[in-house]
Amino acid sequence: MSTTTLIWLFPIAFMLHDFEELIGFEPWLKHHGADVRAKLEKILPAVLLPRIDAVLGKSTAQFAVPIALIFLLTAVASFVAVEFQSYGFFLAASAAFTLHGLMHIGQAITMRRYVPALATSMLIVLPYGALLYPRLVADGIVTWPGLLLYGLIGILAILPIILGMHWLGEKLMRGL
Repeated sequence: MSTTTLIWLFPIAFMLHDFEELIGFEPWLKHHGADVRAKLEKILPAVLLPRIDAVLGKSTAQFAVPIALIFLLTAVASFVAVEFQSYGFFLAASAAFTLHGLMHIGQAITMRRYVPALATSMLIVLPYGALLYPRLVADGIVTWPGLLLYGLIGILAILPIILGMHWLGEKLMRGL
């Protein structure tokens, strides 16, 4: 499989993963939302909790809008990487995606139960990263230390981006 194909698979892998999350999120939260909120309250700064509550209180339809916006970012990141050979945004976005998959696995371990998007985290997200990153290094697009740097950027960017997309989604939903 070519590097170009692997890069274009990013938005597809994202959507397959997020379809599982969309389908399972609302029903799962009805049963486990209080546990999730209690655990987040212990580890997150109090200033983030109102935004987290807003995200946790969304319906599937409300959750779909920010996911669509984030999907657009994955498509733009892939397009820029393939068409302009400018990989920074793609590397940070794909690193955030991989870390997001690891987060779902960590959530399942911490909560000792299935969480939405666990299956695709194990079957799609992690295998995608395992194929992508060695190929990018072998092709000289990035080094392993460079990947670590983009991973750090992805970690720092993922929460504000996700919360920002949820905020923008709320604004767009009100306008419709």
